[in-house]
Amino acid sequence: MGKSSRKLTVEQVLEARLCYMVGDWEWSKLAKRFGVGPEVVKAAAKGVTYKDLPMPPKRVDELGR
Repeated sequence: MGKSSRKLTVEQVLEARLCYMVGDWEWSKLAKRFGVGPEVVKAAAKGVTYKDLPMPPKRVDELGR
């Protein structure tokens, strides 16, 4: 099997998703901490990428939608 092209670790993706869930996020700050671009973190946190990893429960402000 070849080298992984993933830019974030499993732990970083889950941390970003939890931060997003509780509303404690700023893409640029998370990206700087993880050493990637903001769009990488945003896509991972929202589940656009890393679809094989679990998503946390929906955010409270999204439950009624």
